[in-house]
Amino acid sequence: MSVLKVLQITDLHVKPHVGDTMLGIVTEDYFQQTLKVAIERHGRFDLILVTGDLAQDPCPESYQRIGRHLMQYDTPCLCLPGNHDDFDMMKRYLNGGLVSCRQQWIAKNWRIIALNSQKPGSPQGELTTEELRFLEETLRKEPSRPALIAVHHHCIPSGSPWLDTMQIQNSGEFLSLVKTFPNVKAVTFGHVHQELSATMDKIAIFATPASCFQFTPHSMEFSIDDAPPGYRIFDLFADGSLKSECHRLPIRLEHLNRQAHEY
Repeated sequence: MSVLKVLQITDLHVKPHVGDTMLGIVTEDYFQQTLKVAIERHGRFDLILVTGDLAQDPCPESYQRIGRHLMQYDTPCLCLPGNHDDFDMMKRYLNGGLVSCRQQWIAKNWRIIALNSQKPGSPQGELTTEELRFLEETLRKEPSRPALIAVHHHCIPSGSPWLDTMQIQNSGEFLSLVKTFPNVKAVTFGHVHQELSATMDKIAIFATPASCFQFTPHSMEFSIDDAPPGYRIFDLFADGSLKSECHRLPIRLEHLNRQAHEY
């Protein structure tokens, strides 16, 4: 059976200059390591899906370096924005050739849809009327083609009250929409810096660990975990079924500042 192999990597938080640290670690180095480990372990992917917060303090230089790191692997990449990103800047510097900010990608019978959940000036997520209209029109075009939807912010509670103030504010509207389309097989997101999986009306819902530091699961307030960076892989089959699992880097973040109260 033909399989579409997708690598999801998320929450890079790359800083403006090479060697810049965040919470004591060089986030760009761990982004590079995560890509390298994923491809060494699992071989070539059909698509790399980068689900937001690519940059911590957006600037042309950080997006240009991210693009160069991704292009090393000669693989199509879809990049979507997180709350820390400048999407106009992303589209300027990550929108040529294999690396793009396209809204969808079709291969081996599957449609991958990338949504923008940015709410300007806020860490919260929101899907605008235009974004939901695009989603509905896209899903209606080919109701028999299975779809994976990617977005930055979470659409279900994470179990951490402080994080859940930042989920997609109109998650109910979004979930009500996707439930009407049997061809939607999964939704995956980043933002929560931890692994999650759930099922809702036969739709699989996933969160993927960050390529840098992680948040402590089920924490009442901001808290940094000691779990290593991670990534998620998808095997998407031609019949619309799928398999997905998370993997972690075999390392310890020795210089991580776990006492921080914000980032």
